[in-house]
Amino acid sequence: MSGGRFAFPRDELRARTVRGALITAAFLVLIDGLVVAQGLVVTRLLGPELIGLYGVVTVTTMTIIALKRVGIDEAYVQQDEEEQETEFQRAFTLELGTSVIFALGLCALAPAVAALYGDDRLTGLMLATAYLPIAFALQAPLWVFMRRMEYGRQRALQAIGPVVSFAVTVPLAASGFGVYSLVVGPLAGYVLAVGAAIAASPYRLRMRFDPATARRYLTFGVPTLIATLATLVVQQGQVLAFDASEGLVWVGYLVLAMTVTRYVDRADQIVTSTLYPAIAAIQNRTATLEELFTKSNRATLLWTLPYTAALVLFAGDLVSFVLGEEWRDAVILIQGLAVAGLLQQLGFNWFAFYRAHGLARPPAVEAASSAAAFLALAVPGLVLFGAEGFVAGRISAVLVAVAVRAHYVRRMLPGVRPLAVIGPAAIAAAAGVCVVLAVRFAPWGGDRGLGQAIIEGVLFMTTFATVAARRERSLLSELREAVGTKGRRYAAPRP
Repeated sequence: MSGGRFAFPRDELRARTVRGALITAAFLVLIDGLVVAQGLVVTRLLGPELIGLYGVVTVTTMTIIALKRVGIDEAYVQQDEEEQETEFQRAFTLELGTSVIFALGLCALAPAVAALYGDDRLTGLMLATAYLPIAFALQAPLWVFMRRMEYGRQRALQAIGPVVSFAVTVPLAASGFGVYSLVVGPLAGYVLAVGAAIAASPYRLRMRFDPATARRYLTFGVPTLIATLATLVVQQGQVLAFDASEGLVWVGYLVLAMTVTRYVDRADQIVTSTLYPAIAAIQNRTATLEELFTKSNRATLLWTLPYTAALVLFAGDLVSFVLGEEWRDAVILIQGLAVAGLLQQLGFNWFAFYRAHGLARPPAVEAASSAAAFLALAVPGLVLFGAEGFVAGRISAVLVAVAVRAHYVRRMLPGVRPLAVIGPAAIAAAAGVCVVLAVRFAPWGGDRGLGQAIIEGVLFMTTFATVAARRERSLLSELREAVGTKGRRYAAPRP
């Protein structure tokens, strides 16, 4: 199926995939570093209430945008039609058309959101972000580079928006521009990013509607829409629950926790976005797919596990030494959402294996079960027991979703062994945690200051890296080999 898909020989697929993962990793390290720095600076400057206010806007806006995302981009990457420029234009037409509808919907929704939360400031903020669906649609040329596995060009174009946003947002926030610094900065970034994407597009951005193509894309997208709706029940539900139960300041704490813990899934984003075109090209080769699933998840856990452990260990230090004591109540949420995020990432890229085969229903089932468990466990936990009850319910709801996921992984990839996937990184993370706790609770006593926190952080990273390098020696060696070798084939799984 992949004969005309790539501009390189098929036997380079393994090496190209690994190189793509490394390019994506380098991109996300740079961009996420900027985003984290921007978030921490603006969080400190604006305080919990304004961050909570903007959090309501961003969660609501991204909720609506996510509802628009019915998998048109994934269906475009997965397809293998003869005339690719025509296919791109048909997919782009659907994407832009739905984006305009949802942008108008955001404008209409603005007064209702302000009334729901009882704050008139939300109307203007909502209207100021209503352009986002159209901005995302106009970056559709990036789909072409992803389908071709041209990750260097794709990531270079994606970097423009965050870099410009950082350069504009931080000075505005420091000058007293307030919450609107978080609107103007991203707007400047998207304007330049859209212009660059259109200029670099290998195809003309032409409107071309075809009913048969629309049915094909939307049929693929219905289960994706269900999965998106279920995911948004969790995202929007937790904001509404905290606003109703604890108030806007606690929404600010939740937004901070969501912002910090969103990076738990960064390794999976790197790997999943890189693997998807390759999986689409090697469908129904079970042994190869099992190898790909196992090794990709072992690789992502080398980031996910230590990042989660570090958040749990050092969340209090982030408040004490960076953000200030007014954020102290956010610590339990940072730690709890980090653990929930880790569990959510176990085998996370499984959905890409199903969708690349044109099977979008199983991911929708998992997402629906997660949303139902969230409503049954996390929301009552918050009402009855506060933040601690919410955290316990949130983690329990994720475990329900993981159980559903395990069922579907066994169905498609029966040779996958969970302990072989989780074990090496888990042992390394446990070793790092033990070293930190030994230092933290050592008998020398005294107040624990910034110096000791830094020492503990260095010891944790060093211990994890040392143990992980030994436990995953063969995997790391294979990754280096794939980067330096062009003749490695996916069709020959390695033990």
